[in-house]
Amino acid sequence: MRAPDPISSAIETRLAAVQASERLSAWSLIVSFMGDAIGPRGGVVSAGALQTLMQRLGIGAGAVRTAISRLAADGWIERSRDGRNSFYALSGDVGDTVLSAERRIYAQTSLLPAGTPRSLVIAPEPLSDATLRDIETAGALQLTPQVFLCFALAEKLPAGLRLPGATLADAPTLKPGAAMLEKMAEARQVSEFERLRAAYQPIRAALDLGPTPTPEDAITLRCLMIHEWRRVALRVLAVPAELVQPDDPEPETRSLIAAVYARLLPASETWLDENVMTASGPLPPPDARLRQRFGCSRA
Repeated sequence: MRAPDPISSAIETRLAAVQASERLSAWSLIVSFMGDAIGPRGGVVSAGALQTLMQRLGIGAGAVRTAISRLAADGWIERSRDGRNSFYALSGDVGDTVLSAERRIYAQTSLLPAGTPRSLVIAPEPLSDATLRDIETAGALQLTPQVFLCFALAEKLPAGLRLPGATLADAPTLKPGAAMLEKMAEARQVSEFERLRAAYQPIRAALDLGPTPTPEDAITLRCLMIHEWRRVALRVLAVPAELVQPDDPEPETRSLIAAVYARLLPASETWLDENVMTASGPLPPPDARLRQRFGCSRA
């Protein structure tokens, strides 16, 4: 009897774990795939190829259609037809959002330069959940219900952190105590980085020891990994390098994800070449963004 392929086994194990944790949202998975794999190759994917990949990831045709309809209604996806064939592309209206996300997803680090200024924003009253989410997205650390630590001079804070009626103050000598370090570890997504590191170390070992993955396995694992990685990379709080604890798991985890990505890239691009069409023919070759991801320049 033929021994099971270690890469295929690793994919099934990881896929089952993600499905069990209910982290596999169809619409989010489609956006991850479109941004990661299709964006650098012209931005258009055929419906048939998308359905094939999603099915491999355990997402049924009905769920894909529902997700596409939702994404189109929300302005994320543009749909077109050529005869009987349908094609999807990320909307031009979300272009800046996608590029901003890519810079964070594929960066070498989330850390800010050592010595980055810090300031405090003191809100005049407790804030709504929506405003708190906006402040978190803008890169601030909530210290109390109304006090936020920001990493920029008060006069240079982005608009999202200039709350109406708030007091702004530079805090160049502010050093985190135990309580602040605990909040920072949570905002730094420490537990999520550790979870991903534990999940993908065996997969890297399988890639190092096993045969070259098939194109189907490579694109499946690439899509799944970037989907998981994207969730963490877009939420991690960027802080000055000197405030990071020695055991911060981000550097090792980011390096691990970058290494697995590099191993999967050639075979996964072969899958795209062989399976994805546009209305005018095959996908164009990848642009420079793909070669420079995670700070690596690939020929």
